[in-house]
Amino acid sequence: MNKVIVTVTYLLLFSIGLFSSLVASTPYGSEPLSGDTELLIVGKNQAYQSIQSAIDDSSKALQTVIFIEDGIYNERIFITRNKIALVGQSAKNTIIKTSVLRSTWRETHPSDWGAATVNINASDVTLVNLSIINEYGLVTGDHEHQFAVRGFELSDRIITHNCNVIAGGADTLSLWNKHGQYYHSHCYFEGHVDFVCPRGTALIENSTFYNQKQAATIWHDGELAPNYKLVVSDSKFDGIPGFWLARHHYDAQFYLLNSTFSKNMADKPIFRKRYNNKNKERANLYGQRYFFENNTSDNDYPWLESNFRTSDVLTEEHPTLASWVFNNKWQPKQSLESLSDYLKQHLKSHEFDKFKVNQ
Repeated sequence: MNKVIVTVTYLLLFSIGLFSSLVASTPYGSEPLSGDTELLIVGKNQAYQSIQSAIDDSSKALQTVIFIEDGIYNERIFITRNKIALVGQSAKNTIIKTSVLRSTWRETHPSDWGAATVNINASDVTLVNLSIINEYGLVTGDHEHQFAVRGFELSDRIITHNCNVIAGGADTLSLWNKHGQYYHSHCYFEGHVDFVCPRGTALIENSTFYNQKQAATIWHDGELAPNYKLVVSDSKFDGIPGFWLARHHYDAQFYLLNSTFSKNMADKPIFRKRYNNKNKERANLYGQRYFFENNTSDNDYPWLESNFRTSDVLTEEHPTLASWVFNNKWQPKQSLESLSDYLKQHLKSHEFDKFKVNQ
C-alpha cells in the first residue's frame, strides 16, 4: 500500500470531527463572498486538472474559491494572490503531496520559495478539507527540515481548517511572517521537531498534534511585539514516548488551554534554546511567558499547573478567545462561516465535507 495512504489512515485514528454549530454569516477576509467571487473546480474530468493551473487562472475576480475533487495531486503549490480559498472535497481523500528536503532545495535555490508542498506569499489564504503532505522523510527516513506548508513575508491571515498537515521531518507548518496572524482549527499535525512553528500570532483550536521525535512539538517567535502569542486551546498532544511540548529561540509567548497531554509526553518544561553562535542570540526582552489553564495530563508535572485564567482577558471589548488573541483585528471564524455559506449555495452538484464553525 502507498506509504502516504498508510500515513493518512493512521492519522485518522487521532483526527477529530467537524464543527457542529453555526455563527452568523459575515465577511471572508475583508470582503463578503459575493458577485465578485469566482468558483473554479479542479478534478480529473474538470476544466482544471491541476490545482496550480486553477490558481494561475484565478485573477478575474477579487476573491477566488477553488474546489478540489478527491484525488492525489502530486503538485507543489505556489500562492501569490490574496483572497483565495482552496477547499477539498474531503480531508481524507483530497491529498496534495510532494517530496522535498529543504537543505537539498537550497543547494540550487536562493530561498525557501518552492521548498514546501504549499508555498504561500499572500494574505487571506484559506485551506479547508485537505491532506497536505511532504513525504520526503516518510519515504527516505531523513527527518531534517521539510515543509508541508511554508508561509513567507507577505503571508498574513492564513487559515487551515479540517486539514491533515504532515511532513516526515521538522517544520511541518511554518508560517514565518513575524507580524502574521494565523488560525488553525480541527486539524491534524504531524512531524518531528518544532513542526508547528508560527511567528507573530496564532490561535489553534480543536486540533491534534502527533510528534514523531523526542523533541519539541510547537515553537513560537513573538519577538517583535509584547502581545504576539501562540494560543492552543481544546487540543490533544501525543507522540512517541519522551516527546517534548515546546521551545523557542527568541522571545515567545505560549498559552496552553483546556488541552490534553498523553502519558508519552516527557517531563520537559517549555524552554528557550540557546545558540552556540552568540551572534544569533537575542535579548530576552519579555521574560519567560508560559501560561496554562485547565489542562489534562496522564502525568503529574508541576510545570503544567494552571497559572492563567481566560476569564481575566475575556471582556466586553474581547468577548471571545479569538477576539482577544487577534485584538479584534481579524475574525477568522466568521471568514470560515462565510466561505461555508458560499459553497453550500454555489456548489450544489458536489458532495463534500460540509464545515461549520463554533462561536
